[in-house]
Formats: sequence, structure tokens, C-alpha cells
Amino acid sequence: MERTNRKATHGFSLIELLIVSAVLLIVLGGVMSYITVASQRSKVEQTQVDLAQEGRSFVDEFERDIHQAGYPGCRMFNFSSNCSAHFNDSTVAVGLVSVDYRQLVFEADVDGNGSVDSIWYRLVDSAGNYPPTGTFPCTIQRGQVVKANGTAPLSQAPIFSQALQNVVNSGSPGAGSLYGNGLTIAGNVLFGGGTQTNDSFYAAVTTFKDFPVFSAYDQYGNAVSLPVDITTPAGQQALGTPGASASSTAIKSIRLTINLLGSATSGYDPRTGVRPTVTLVGNGRLNN
Repeated sequence: MERTNRKATHGFSLIELLIVSAVLLIVLGGVMSYITVASQRSKVEQTQVDLAQEGRSFVDEFERDIHQAGYPGCRMFNFSSNCSAHFNDSTVAVGLVSVDYRQLVFEADVDGNGSVDSIWYRLVDSAGNYPPTGTFPCTIQRGQVVKANGTAPLSQAPIFSQALQNVVNSGSPGAGSLYGNGLTIAGNVLFGGGTQTNDSFYAAVTTFKDFPVFSAYDQYGNAVSLPVDITTPAGQQALGTPGASASSTAIKSIRLTINLLGSATSGYDPRTGVRPTVTLVGNGRLNN
């Protein structure tokens, strides 16, 4: 009886401890692997959320600005029959000044402070050049300055600030096309040995990089050929400038399209090397 009690008080054998340790290691390894994957996915999803939030904030600002274009305008001062004579008048917002696929210029009292501002949106390449001629990543800059009296609308000198980064689409379509001629997305992908170019992978759908940032449409929803500006009577007609010859094909809305691509240094999936993408669209209806 005494011998039996002594055996009952013995602990686990070395083999039993090794088996338990091995099982624990396998379980912990699975848990850590799951945590790592979840952390990586969380980073990618957060990057995509950040891209969407930044893009949405920019689109909202653009729509607020463009809805004010032309206020206070020639019609408010009874200048509509001779608006071109007041283009350089700092109290009058002429509305749209210039519309291009990569740049938009208009005048408006966007702050509601009684002063007319000259507002510029433009797309620059990775080196900060306008017009953009280099490579992605592109940036949309926004410039604003109180309109200087006696200065032509296209000669105003706004101070530009960085409004939105990592913009991929930079199209400047040819006549009769809705998209085309986007800049190259520089570099190679971050997976598969990096043998495939970013351009061939992320721009496999051509509209992703070839669609223009700015597009213009008439009252029937037909695309208006760009660029146009107020320096010519034909341009004034296309822009719907007060006093210009009436035209059913005058610009009635401006569409903003932005395709964003996550950063190559921080905005990518650590497991797959793929960078998240986001597409946002805004539309500004004009009161010309």
C-alpha cells in the first residue's frame, strides 16, 4: 500500500512534458500566425479607408467651390450684356475662366466674405511640373487668391497648396475621345520578384490612369471638347459666359474623377505586395 502511494505522487515524465510543449508551440504558432495576418489586413484596410477619406474630403471641397462659380456675377451688376468689358473688375466673378483636362480656373466668392477669389485646381506630376509630363505619383494642387483689380483672370497669381496626393489618372484625351494619354506609373510591382511594371499591372484597365481629372458636359450630358478659356469669343460661348452668344452646348457641369493608388513605401499589403486603389467622382453643376 505504501509503495502504491509513492507512485501516485510521481510527476509527469520527460516525454509527456515534451509532448505537451510541442502541442503548445503548435497552438501558439497558429495563434501568432493568425494575429500577424489580421494585423497585415488591418493595415491594408486602414490604408484604403485613409485614401477614401482623403479623396472624399477633397471632392467635397471641390463641389463647394464649383457651386459658387460666377458669384457675384455680371448679371447681379447688370453687366451681362457686356460682361467681357468687366473681366478685370475685382468686384465681378466671371465664372469659369479656363477648363482643361488637368486644370480648372474659375472666379467666385468661395468664402462668403464679399471678396471675389480666383480659384485654381491643377494636376502636377511627381516632380511638381505643370503641365504634368513625368510620372506618377501625381498631386492635385489648389490655389486661391483675392482677385486683383485690373488684372486679367488668367494672369492672377494664386498661392498653390497640396490638396490631394497619390492621384493616378492624368488623361488628356485627343479629339473625339473620353480618355487617353495618361502618365506612366513608374516602377515595378512589389511581388513576384518585381519583374512586372506598375503600369502594366495597375493600369491593365486603361481608364484607371487615362481618364482625365476634369471633364465638362453640356445641358444634355454630352462631353465638351477641351481646353477652352475666356480669351476668345468661341471660348466664352463654350463656357457660358454672360453676354456671349447663347449655345446649347455650353458647359453646364464639371465632373471630377480621381483614381488613387496606395503609397509604394507604406500603403501596400505586406503579404501580397498589392497596393489598394480607390475611385471617387464629384460633380459640380453651374448656374451660368
